[in-house]
Amino acid sequence: MIAKLALLLVCVAVASGNPAAGKPWHWKSPRPLVTPIGPVKSSRIVGGEEATPHSWPHQVALFIDNMYFCGGSLISNEWVLTAAHCADGAGFIDVVMGAHNIRQNEPSQVSMTSRDFFTHEHWNSFLLTNDLALVRLPSPVTFNDNIQAVKLPSSDVSVGDLVTPTGWGRPSDSASGISNVLRQVTVPVISNEDCNAVYGIVGSGVVCIDGAGGHSTCNGDSGGPLNKGGRTYGITSFGSAAGCEKGYPAAFTRVYHYLDWIQEKTGVTP
Repeated sequence: MIAKLALLLVCVAVASGNPAAGKPWHWKSPRPLVTPIGPVKSSRIVGGEEATPHSWPHQVALFIDNMYFCGGSLISNEWVLTAAHCADGAGFIDVVMGAHNIRQNEPSQVSMTSRDFFTHEHWNSFLLTNDLALVRLPSPVTFNDNIQAVKLPSSDVSVGDLVTPTGWGRPSDSASGISNVLRQVTVPVISNEDCNAVYGIVGSGVVCIDGAGGHSTCNGDSGGPLNKGGRTYGITSFGSAAGCEKGYPAAFTRVYHYLDWIQEKTGVTP
């Protein structure tokens, strides 16, 4: 009987389904917002758009405690990298992989429920330092064209590099909710000095992008990847309390800074 019950629980975990499919949206974004203390410093920008379906197969959606919504990145067939502010204090996380339209049950989607996750030991919710967490799937996911792991960086990004954050976050400040479909925007990396002049809490474990022209991450993008060349260089962390379209930088946890921690916890290397 115990063996049958254990098997049943595994099956439920693997086949839990997309909790948002066909239902009114009630999930909130836990994204931290910081009041800017300095002026905007802007440079060039490339416009945002709907992503080609399944062009970012490591991107996952996280439904936390049936209350909050975040993104994340598959870094192996059993580990998801996300933000600490998404997982902090949670009881369970529904992980939806292989999705493009997060409001539908697509044939490409695989859903699992995890209760095995943890934040960085030195996560500080006041200073927003060490904003990363790991989610372990209850069983390894089978990779296919729509579900793949992303590589970790073997070197860091530089100021001026073009990077592409992805997510289902709000497409504008006036939007009533998140985007149904996965979106992307290509933006340049700015210096930590310029970013810190705006927020005052930007350290070496953070990488920032230019939010000029209203192109940036927004509520609902938390925990999602900062992509470049088939690798993830950042985890969506915090933005401006003034709004997503005001031109202020957006901040990400710098993955390269935490490679040793990720390897220690998961065994995953670049």
